[in-house]
Amino acid sequence: MGGYSSGRYRTQNRGTVDAALRLDLRVMRRQGFLVAGAVTSGVQRWTRVATGEESGSVGVTVNLTDPDAGFVVVRFNLNGDPRVQEIQLESRPMRYGGRRYYFLCPKHGRRCEVLPMVGGVFASRQAGRLTYQSQSADQVDRMRDRAHRLEKRLWPDKGKPRPRGRNRERLVEAWSQADSAFENMFAATIMRRWGHLF
Repeated sequence: MGGYSSGRYRTQNRGTVDAALRLDLRVMRRQGFLVAGAVTSGVQRWTRVATGEESGSVGVTVNLTDPDAGFVVVRFNLNGDPRVQEIQLESRPMRYGGRRYYFLCPKHGRRCEVLPMVGGVFASRQAGRLTYQSQSADQVDRMRDRAHRLEKRLWPDKGKPRPRGRNRERLVEAWSQADSAFENMFAATIMRRWGHLF
């Protein structure tokens, strides 16, 4: 009882959500795909963060002629083979009017806003056995990510600083502290593991 490997059984994951191509209803809403009472079509594209190159694209048709529910048709090529996948949508009324839409996972039927692609099928994170990158991050990774997020808020567009005034001063101070904490933690980790810095 309470011994090694006791407790909840964990299946081996296949990777992270962050590394997969994924349909995101929040992004589709901002791009104008979700229009109640209408059918909209377009292309969803993904780019690599490091290089800015396109890493994939799919044709998307969203049918919301029924305001309570609808469906999304996704068309794409996988290894040269054309594929078509239909994904059901469910909606819930929002407190101050309007409706919030959710994908229904084609494998598990659970509501979700993000469907990563695993094995040529868009399905929920749980169906694809994917984890979030942050679930396997250690303290050094979390500190680095915090410093990076603050840096992106300070310099979002190729070095053009933002915001201005007191908010900028606070962000610069927070970024400086986060960056120093990351560097100190990283140096301490290197010293602990190898006994010297590079």
